[in-house]
Amino acid sequence: MTRLGGWLLALPALVFTALLLALPLGRTLLEGGVNFAVWRDPYFLGRLGWTVAQAAGTAGLALALGGPFAYLLSRHDFAGKGLLLRLLLLPFVTPTLVAVLGLSALLGPQGWLTRPLGLDLSETPALLILGNLFFNLPVMVRLAYGGFSRVSPGLIGAARTLGATPWRAALGVALPLALPGLAAGVILVFLYSALSFGLPLALGGERYATLEVEIYTLTALQLRLSEASALIVGQLALTLAATWAYTLLSRGGSGVPAAGLARARGGALAALWGLGAVTVLICFAPLLAVVARGLLGSSGPTLAYWQGVLADEDTPLLLGNTLRFALAALLGATVLGGLYALGAWRARSRVLDVVSLLPLMVSPVSLAVGYLLAYPQLSATLPMLIAAYTLLALPLVVRSLLPALRALPPRLLEAARTLGATGGAAHRTVTLPLTLPALRGGAALALATVLGEFGATLVLTRPEWATLSVGLYERLGRPGERNLGEACALATVLLLLSALAFTVLDGGEGEVT
Repeated sequence: MTRLGGWLLALPALVFTALLLALPLGRTLLEGGVNFAVWRDPYFLGRLGWTVAQAAGTAGLALALGGPFAYLLSRHDFAGKGLLLRLLLLPFVTPTLVAVLGLSALLGPQGWLTRPLGLDLSETPALLILGNLFFNLPVMVRLAYGGFSRVSPGLIGAARTLGATPWRAALGVALPLALPGLAAGVILVFLYSALSFGLPLALGGERYATLEVEIYTLTALQLRLSEASALIVGQLALTLAATWAYTLLSRGGSGVPAAGLARARGGALAALWGLGAVTVLICFAPLLAVVARGLLGSSGPTLAYWQGVLADEDTPLLLGNTLRFALAALLGATVLGGLYALGAWRARSRVLDVVSLLPLMVSPVSLAVGYLLAYPQLSATLPMLIAAYTLLALPLVVRSLLPALRALPPRLLEAARTLGATGGAAHRTVTLPLTLPALRGGAALALATVLGEFGATLVLTRPEWATLSVGLYERLGRPGERNLGEACALATVLLLLSALAFTVLDGGEGEVT
């Protein structure tokens, strides 16, 4: 009966996902028919190969940097450790276009690092890989940190007592026990990198376009739905397998940091400083570059770019739309995601686990085109745009809340029921207070993410519904230093909004791994 009740709780979100994801996607495939001949075309096979290669390369680099760093973080204490772990979430909630601007300002043509080093990375895949690492290295660190935190310090201490060196104890004891968390991190980084749209669109160019960019080009620009449908099917097969593996590996819940950790000294401290410096450089240098670029002109510090943005009569409209749409999507995602997570927890279903990740597996652009085909009468309406935002935010709420629910001791609810509480009262007085930090963390991630969303907006928006991301994208398409400076100013506003939303909602307590 409990499992049936869980499925009933998840039903509203399941229906929403079916209407907003399965039906539009199916309509796209039906419209185009599925032309599998594209998979014999060397060009599309090359796009598939590059998509897998850049995603695998990013996952490998993230593991090489984030794995050892996460292990050291889980075994040693130092001043500012908690703050560092919280700050590492900032890149994940940074709008894509902000990262694009930051990387271009540092390493693009005439970039601040390009000019003194004489190294222009704009015609290479390096910018795309660095962009993937900017977003996904923090994800790897957080998941690996959770995996290593579940390893008992006593086991490592026993290995040291038997004569193992610190790194031999790490490789022989901690690594095997933390392997599910590490593997889950690698898979998630691979998925995020393979399904990224904004980064390859802006930084990859025609030569390094991924399947996501090809799907966007074929559907939104060329209306070649038959070829696009085949690409979507192939991409879904790849990501569905990876997603299933991720759900199996991540069912263990979050790690609990050990108390009374030793202070880092000697080689451990040096390794922490070295890996931490590389991580901070990758994850925060682009953000600082965006802020600085909005304040510096060719001849020195200036407020002209900010004055231009503030004087633009469209700026209040962009800001108002961004906040209204994001808050509306947050409300829907929190209600639907909360019910779904509660239902998946009670149903103990791996199928519900996989379904919760489906919105992350499909390009927002492909979905937006599917909306135009499946719901032509709603294609230019605000409810459809808000629904698209809600769908993108939904899995972030679910994936934050579900581990916290699974970590609840079953006896607490049983004790509440024994004392006479009904099922609803037990959840209200026991479940909700204990999982509220995780719910707040998921809501913070969802709000910060939709604040900077622009993939679906490119297809579904009207001029009067333009958001800060749309205004930023338009300025990026115009030549001239002033447009670039104003784009950086708008990007700074987006970054501050995302950081503020995350800080206010999450409050430093949420479970966000």
